Amino acid sequence: MESLVPNWVLKLDDVENKTVKEIFKKRKKPYTEDAMIEILKSQTSKTDIYWAILALREVGTVESIEYLKNIVLYKNMDIQATSVLTIAKLANGTENEFLGKLLLEKEFKQKWYAMVAIFYKPDKKPLPYVLEYGVKTIKNCKNMNDAGELIITYLARYAPENEQSQKIFAKVNKDFENLSPFGQKCLREEFPKIFK
Repeated sequence: MESLVPNWVLKLDDVENKTVKEIFKKRKKPYTEDAMIEILKSQTSKTDIYWAILALREVGTVESIEYLKNIVLYKNMDIQATSVLTIAKLANGTENEFLGKLLLEKEFKQKWYAMVAIFYKPDKKPLPYVLEYGVKTIKNCKNMNDAGELIITYLARYAPENEQSQKIFAKVNKDFENLSPFGQKCLREEFPKIFK
């Protein structure tokens, strides 16, 4: 069965890892967690920050999460996206509430990536935030934001009996033909009792 949720491992492949290593070698920076954290703390170059965030997927530990959380609202979309995905990988589900709160954060623009990060090791911790964001943003399928289908999927998996979830599902069913064809297929296959 296909899913709307990307099946990303969030680990750099060998080519990506080699590329990131080479970037820091050229910059004469060690490829270590401490060096990457220093880059995040200094915030001198958005390019270095971006590559440091990716490097932390390989050399980072839970110690890096605090610094990634401090950079997550940086005014660059790539940095916002990569930071939440790196938090997801390093936290292994323990920061899902934080990731859910980002859905309600005005300065955080990468809502789809926050949802992908939540789905990395999903649980019910972010449910109140996902629900609140879904109620605020899902009015119909035609004008739904890019995170909408992931929000619907999350609510159908983790809160199908919730009254607010059911109101969202009713709006989606009423306007189902305006959902992407792939979205229609996936929701019908995974949740045939909810989406007709």
